[in-house]
Amino acid sequence: MCELWTALSRVFTILAAGLLTAAVLTASGSAAAKCADIPIAVVGPMTGDWAYDGEEMRRGAQLAVDDINGKGGVRGCKIALTVLDDQYTPATAIALAKKLAKDGVRFVIGHFNSGSSIPAATIYAKNNTLMVSPASTNPALTEFKLWNVVRTAGRDDVQGTFAGEYMADHFPTQNFAIVSDGTPYGDGLANHARKALRIKGHPEKLATKIKPGQGDFLDLIGKLKSMRIEVLFFAGLADDFGPLVRQTNEAGLKVQFISGDGALVHDLSGKAGPALEGVLVAFSLEDRGNPAAADVVARFRSQGFEPADYTLKSYAAVQVVAKGIEMAGTEAPRTVAASIKSGQPIPTVLGNLTFDAKGDRNQRDVTMYVWKKRGDGTLMLDFQSP
Repeated sequence: MCELWTALSRVFTILAAGLLTAAVLTASGSAAAKCADIPIAVVGPMTGDWAYDGEEMRRGAQLAVDDINGKGGVRGCKIALTVLDDQYTPATAIALAKKLAKDGVRFVIGHFNSGSSIPAATIYAKNNTLMVSPASTNPALTEFKLWNVVRTAGRDDVQGTFAGEYMADHFPTQNFAIVSDGTPYGDGLANHARKALRIKGHPEKLATKIKPGQGDFLDLIGKLKSMRIEVLFFAGLADDFGPLVRQTNEAGLKVQFISGDGALVHDLSGKAGPALEGVLVAFSLEDRGNPAAADVVARFRSQGFEPADYTLKSYAAVQVVAKGIEMAGTEAPRTVAASIKSGQPIPTVLGNLTFDAKGDRNQRDVTMYVWKKRGDGTLMLDFQSP
């Protein structure tokens, strides 16, 4: 009898262990099944004149998502990336922001231009969506102090201030002009450059505006000549900057041109012609040279794609969202945003980034470049020696 009870006891023990194991596996499987994908959208100009920049955003975000998912995702959940084209227009950006809110997408990488990011950010804020822009540099984007805005790019006021300081430090005896295209972007950049010049004790001799798309700059060139302008900072876009550089050169006037990032497009040499050689550009740091980006840059190049300009900032934007979710311990956008803005370092391909309460990165993101001629006669953008 004793042996029978012992045998039965063993059977009960095995059955109990089996049931417990099954219960644990069922619970684990249930938990895994409940871990839905985290929807993230990358939104920018995927078609049109700015499509190259949109492609950089898309590629950067996609590789970041692939890498994060390949390592197990975020808190065990995979990221599902959606790509949308805002066509570089505020109206389309607003429509897409409403669509994403309706679809329940709570994390957005975008937009590209500030004119789209600013109105879209307000819609996202009302609909519990966190937006991380890898490219929008207008100070107003974060000065509104919306809870939901972060950017991995720098700010125009930092860029404009840097340009003004550079002019005063490198051309201390020359006459300056500051020309804006009259847009919020141009005026903001120009005003900070002027302020920096005056702090340095070297105010501009000419401050003026053009009309976007005016095409003919003979009147302005006449003023530059009569006022003996030697250095000109242009705050505007390439469609105006290129012709201005070309027409000034054709008029026989030698001026050291400096532009902000708004005039930096891949076909600028076609707009400006050979006169583009030697033109300076105040722009974001060269992220490809950051040691933290070495592996990612190498993999992009192995695919035949050069990760210029906004590629790595978009990769970093996805990293910021993912790390924010991990730090917050939740996917709740407001809590994630607060974690990102807490000042805690976030490892990215741009190095460790910290963000202030507005959502701006604390690390200065600007340096000076110069258009140089290659051996084959084409022009390329390169670092400017200090």
